Amino acid sequence: MSFEHATKQAIEKYVEAHLPDDNWYKRYFDFVCDAELAARLAEEFKAARAIYKIFRGLDATDWWQRAQVRIQVLQYASIYEAVIHHVLFDRLGATDEVRLLVEFSRLVKISIPQQMQIQLDRALNHDGKVIVPTYQGTGRMDEQKVRFDDKASCAVSLGLLDQTLCDEIIAIYGARNAIHLQAELRKNLKYEINLARTAYRRLEPFRAQMVTALKARGLLLSTVSIDSTLEDDAYVEGKNEE
Repeated sequence: MSFEHATKQAIEKYVEAHLPDDNWYKRYFDFVCDAELAARLAEEFKAARAIYKIFRGLDATDWWQRAQVRIQVLQYASIYEAVIHHVLFDRLGATDEVRLLVEFSRLVKISIPQQMQIQLDRALNHDGKVIVPTYQGTGRMDEQKVRFDDKASCAVSLGLLDQTLCDEIIAIYGARNAIHLQAELRKNLKYEINLARTAYRRLEPFRAQMVTALKARGLLLSTVSIDSTLEDDAYVEGKNEE
């Protein structure tokens, strides 16, 4: 059963009262050159803030708050991952650092004439095992299968992020992976509101560092200056929403 119309309006008014407009979120990701991805990131960021506001209005505690934290961690971790993946593989894919993320050494079998194989078998012996001629080649894995911590560390090596921020983002992503109940029980991970606060707070320095690095590489001519005071800063200690 849906809320009454008046209740819906009251919730929407409360949520929107302290959040910037759609254009603010679009400008936040103006350094992402993939228009479809940038729009999706903006939508996810706004959704994260809106969901937070709803739970905030409910004064969520106990399992309500745990649900809030889980959702927030998942949303922000997804934003971090999508941006890092985009910048590495879509903007800096030709660099050695990114190339090494997906390339690995592998032995490639060589087909030789049967007579030469017979001679090889006679000449070489290794505990009765068949000798197969190979050469050292290079394999390539799907970029989607690269571990997040490897991608984040690569971002540090390329000067996109500093090590401190990288470590925090990796921890957020690790918490996201532990959201599965069995994993949570194994790791004995306690979800606290500070985890969601950190995930939110780090998004601003994350954007700033990415923008600075891309400009330094000549991959970004200009971006819109984001006025952080427009954003609902309820997570910051000492500030009130109302």
